[in-house]
Amino acid sequence: MKKLYFTFLVSVISISNGFSQLTFTVAPSMADLTNYFQGIGLTISNMTVTGAPQSYGFYSGTSNMAFGSGIIMSTGVVNGLISNPAGAFLSANNGTMGDALISSIAMGQTYDACIIEFDCVPTNANLLFNFSFGSEEYNEYVYSGFNDAFAIAVTGPDPAGGSYNNTNFAFVPGTTTPMVSVNSINNGSAGSGPCNNCAYYIDNTNGTDVAFDGFTTGLLGLVPVTPGQTYHFKLAIADVGDGAFDSSVMFLTNSFKSLPSTPTSIIETKKTNDDVTIYPVPANDKLYYSSSTFKADKAELYTIDGKKMDTINLDSSNSSINIKGLESGIYFLHLSNNQNTIIKKVVIN
Repeated sequence: MKKLYFTFLVSVISISNGFSQLTFTVAPSMADLTNYFQGIGLTISNMTVTGAPQSYGFYSGTSNMAFGSGIIMSTGVVNGLISNPAGAFLSANNGTMGDALISSIAMGQTYDACIIEFDCVPTNANLLFNFSFGSEEYNEYVYSGFNDAFAIAVTGPDPAGGSYNNTNFAFVPGTTTPMVSVNSINNGSAGSGPCNNCAYYIDNTNGTDVAFDGFTTGLLGLVPVTPGQTYHFKLAIADVGDGAFDSSVMFLTNSFKSLPSTPTSIIETKKTNDDVTIYPVPANDKLYYSSSTFKADKAELYTIDGKKMDTINLDSSNSSINIKGLESGIYFLHLSNNQNTIIKKVVIN
């Protein structure tokens, strides 16, 4: 049935690109790719790519999935068709190999893997990265064998003892679910439940500027590291079950960062016990918080590398936080009163 669906929808990709808000550069040089990945507090070297030449590149512009400009990896083809409305259909079989790590975790044969590898030397104790995963497998093939997935495998010294050996760090936030995939983050096969980590899922069925039928919010990963040591990173995305129906992952430019062990760098790596909810996710113009147990007097907004962007006094007449004009990306919101401070990760589009 899936192959019949593919045959039927091939003609849809001729839809006009008039809705496009993103532009793409395909198969950049390894030097340029290194510069795009490398953020503060680390040095990246020995960049390599395995997969079809058309399966990786740069994006720039705005959309409801992408974080400004950055790197894109795909199981299909990186081109302007990605920026069509969700009615368009992305399914390119590149005929390339899969990835053994994703096959083992997703428990299925993989195809059309795009793999980026590099060495990294951090200067601080935490290494962070942020990304968003999207797929044409949403919503129809949730919980099927077509579980397209993304993983980040790390090899190097574990500061807690021993070593990481191809250890995956692309977790679903706040869980130990060992892979970001169609089956691990979704809102059911019909887009209406049951929820599986759907706080991190955006149903894009009627979206106008990205063709994927669904994608995640901005996700933050963290790897505890030993400063000055060399780590090998392997980023892999692959089709699972067959080579049809494309998936992609997008990284913010300079999104790999090494930061000190401060609250702004490690927040959300452990599940908190508070009942504070930040909404909407993602946010555009204003942020709000709700809680039955915590009353904040002040809100402070920080960038991912610890720069304070704003301080807002909160009271019964002002519970909103204005974020209009801020650059898209991941931020940390500090909510505080005289007794306590709660820190939450927020995503701004």
